Amino acid sequence: MNKDDEIFKILNIKVNDISLYEKAFTHASYTNEHPESENYDRLEFLGDSILDMVIADMIFERFPEYRSGNLSKIRSILVSGESLTKLSEETYHLDKFVRYSIGEKGNVRFHHHINEDVFEAFIAAVYLDQGYSKVREIIFTIFTPLLKEAVSKLDNYDPKTTLQEEVSANVHYIVVKKENLNSEDVSYTVEARVSDVILGIGKGHNILEAEKNAAKDALLKKVGE
Repeated sequence: MNKDDEIFKILNIKVNDISLYEKAFTHASYTNEHPESENYDRLEFLGDSILDMVIADMIFERFPEYRSGNLSKIRSILVSGESLTKLSEETYHLDKFVRYSIGEKGNVRFHHHINEDVFEAFIAAVYLDQGYSKVREIIFTIFTPLLKEAVSKLDNYDPKTTLQEEVSANVHYIVVKKENLNSEDVSYTVEARVSDVILGIGKGHNILEAEKNAAKDALLKKVGE
């Protein structure tokens, strides 16, 4: 990778430190063979946080009429694994820069989740190299064209699926309270948990509704992190 690569021209980036971008495109398997080359693990963490913050800022600004629930849904759609993988592979072709070990190169067809991570790492590299104002500008440029489609998906939004995509472990839904079972005011309270950690709590007139509300509560709390 070098400063003249097309991705930098497309996003109008004048590279200061190319090593940041090289790190963003270095898989752990490559580091195993080349210990002197740091992989993208830490950058992915930072990029994920930057995306959450800037996307929340963007949709808060663009949709003043929406309450937090719809803002959370739109943000979740925009930064879903599917969305970031598509941006990485099809829109900006970041996958072609990734450095793998010799053995890992044979598994490229299984690398969709890695390309999602690479997108987040790239965002972090831009932030460290260019500063917050520039990375904010780039994120707005990348995601603004996707807003219309994200809004169109609101009616088909499944908070349980979205929550599962947001966490790295299985989410379990536990009924913790049942009220008024023999009346029209029947109510269930459900907790969305990963192991013993409560991510969100929801109530509903049936268990499925309560589960969805627990997932929504967890997503809203994630946006506020």
